Amino acid sequence: MASGNVSFAPRRTSVGRTTAGLLALGYPLLMVVMALGVGFREPGDLQEFATSFVAAVMFVIALPTTWFLSFDFIEVSRTSVVVFGLVTSLPLWYILGTSLAARSENWGRWFRLYVTVAMAWTLGNLLILAVVGGLEGS
Repeated sequence: MASGNVSFAPRRTSVGRTTAGLLALGYPLLMVVMALGVGFREPGDLQEFATSFVAAVMFVIALPTTWFLSFDFIEVSRTSVVVFGLVTSLPLWYILGTSLAARSENWGRWFRLYVTVAMAWTLGNLLILAVVGGLEGS
């Protein structure tokens, strides 16, 4: 048997779970602000349509629970989509930040893990959109 190297005491880290959870809200909130800045204009020419489409994609990536409102039997407005997305998605990002804090020894490691998860999430969503768009186009 190993001698004395096993400890069942909670591990102490310099990463605060609450602070990490609040910092994890930065990515989705930044994307929502960017999406709302351009995405809710009246459609006009093709460039404005493309900008609105990109803003909508950014919004869905930042707040992944907003697709629930796409069902036909739900009557929604733009405000209800934003509020529902924020209320349901931000707790998920907060939980992500706190769980990454539990796995991190310092803030540098937490930040690297967070950026990795955020980029993987974004790339995964874009890949799904590309596959669905490819299937729709063929």
